[in-house]
Amino acid sequence: MPEKKKKFKYKPLSLKDILREMKQNIDLMIDLAYSAIKFGSKELADETYKIEQRIHELTFLLNFQIIQTQPRGFKEAKKLEPIVVLGYSIDKISDALSDIARVVYINIDISQFTQLFWDNVPEPIVKIAVYKDCEFIGQYRMDVHFRSKHGVDLIAIRRNGNWLIGKEEKILENDILIIKGEIQPIKVVKKLCYDDDPFSFQIDKEKKESEFDLDNPEIFEKIEELKKNYILITDISETMIELAFAALFFNNYEVAEDLLELEELMDGLNIAFEKDLLDLSKIIGKTLTGIMRIVFSCELIADAAANIAENIIKGFKPHRILQIAIEETSEIVVRESLSEDSYFRGKTYNELQDSRYKRGFHIIALKRESKWIYSFKPNFIFKKGDLIIGLGPKETVDQWRKCVHPEKFKD
Repeated sequence: MPEKKKKFKYKPLSLKDILREMKQNIDLMIDLAYSAIKFGSKELADETYKIEQRIHELTFLLNFQIIQTQPRGFKEAKKLEPIVVLGYSIDKISDALSDIARVVYINIDISQFTQLFWDNVPEPIVKIAVYKDCEFIGQYRMDVHFRSKHGVDLIAIRRNGNWLIGKEEKILENDILIIKGEIQPIKVVKKLCYDDDPFSFQIDKEKKESEFDLDNPEIFEKIEELKKNYILITDISETMIELAFAALFFNNYEVAEDLLELEELMDGLNIAFEKDLLDLSKIIGKTLTGIMRIVFSCELIADAAANIAENIIKGFKPHRILQIAIEETSEIVVRESLSEDSYFRGKTYNELQDSRYKRGFHIIALKRESKWIYSFKPNFIFKKGDLIIGLGPKETVDQWRKCVHPEKFKD
């Protein structure tokens, strides 16, 4: 179980540094939480819990720093309101992500459920073994630039039974890499690692029998019903976090309004999912508390993201400190319009997964005429005039922008 809480020692930090660390920690928590339930790892769940505790400390520091500033009058207080709301919302998101990870303590076999439809999620989490002649061997993980060069994220390394999440770790032969990304870039990285084995999620040698008998038509049918909503719930909640930061960064009223609509959609999806899950529980004769807790936590994440959006709709403008903090994180949020000569124009979403265009960026939203789009099918075609909001590494932002709008960013 997670270690006992240690007494908090006050260490002053600037508002900018607090917000930057909170944002980076949430990004890491998302990956660790879903990796924990994907591989049934209590160790990764404990790492998620440690980050949650750090975010609680940062929330305290944030509030303490704001109190110390002693804003004079309504105007000064109003400027700081978005920072207070963001801090509170991030704290709630961290609680929910930690709860998702700790499901492995409730249902150790939760991984059996999450692995049933791993290839249906937009960005699956998989394991890739590093074999002899792999070009990554001997390199520090931060020097490989997995996101910008290969279009995937390296979440953790499994070595000799231990989990390594530090960026200063070297990649060694026989390491197991926990990778997240679109399926095509994942396959490329798998090939670079000389891993020719079929996709597998068994971390330890001991193989466990699945409790979901997919040969039973009744169970198979219920799983299929659950699959669609489970993928939607987990994907929408994660997307809502990204959209909330984007809406706040750009002070975008339209995206904020859509976030509130997505939160209402989440409510309906949760009700439908809970009903189907109870039906499945009756068929297999076992309570599926852990799965129920995951979708409930996703709803809490959606509520927190909507809370950020409400702040924008009420007319509160993001403080410059907040925008600087987001700019200084490892990933940057940018928006750009497709030009006539755009490399994206006329291409499908699937074609844009090619590293020549992707450059490590993930398209989180697109505006076409007056409509915002947040989910893309593989055959979705990009057109001139589309406004794209992308999230990706700083080192390739100029390259990505040149792909979207070459004329605007000519050398």
